[in-house]
Amino acid sequence: MLRISGLVLVLALTGCSGLTTREPEAVPAADAWILEGRIALRLEDEGWHAGVLWEQRPDTYYIRLQGPLGQGALELTGSAAGVVLERADGRVSQARDPDILLYQETGWQLPVSGLRHWVRGRPVPGLDARSRRDGQGRLAELHQAGWIIRYTDFFAAGALPRRIELANGGVRVKLLIDQWRRLPVGTDDEG
Repeated sequence: MLRISGLVLVLALTGCSGLTTREPEAVPAADAWILEGRIALRLEDEGWHAGVLWEQRPDTYYIRLQGPLGQGALELTGSAAGVVLERADGRVSQARDPDILLYQETGWQLPVSGLRHWVRGRPVPGLDARSRRDGQGRLAELHQAGWIIRYTDFFAAGALPRRIELANGGVRVKLLIDQWRRLPVGTDDEG
């Protein structure tokens, strides 16, 4: 089962915090980047954590979430036309909205649609938002689409977030980004 107790979730995320992270390359405004890190999701007493690989291009994205020891891997591949979710066991589902598909298939409330912008310390364009900046002008807290997003650590070189905490009601998400890499725009290279 993909869900683990909240205590194990906290211990796992805390234990990972000592791992080495690499300063990011400049990530262009064109939305062509790769993010590697770890994510933890908690809802009341249940939790889940995974490694995350997110490859974002201007018109498409690929997200791989993989639990401890490769358990419970799933992949989301999406574009404006919709999203496909593939599980490690080969089951495939598709829908127009990644947030709804992920919730229907896993029970996880993960705001994939907003995260594309939030992981880079930006609000989703066109949606109402309230924000607060830190002393260096970086986004420190954002309220948008029912979520509270807090930026608690940044990479030294620039304003790219290293640690992000999201909350919406009883749902808590922590994202620890180990590495950012840029992708050339207009190519199909895989990293």
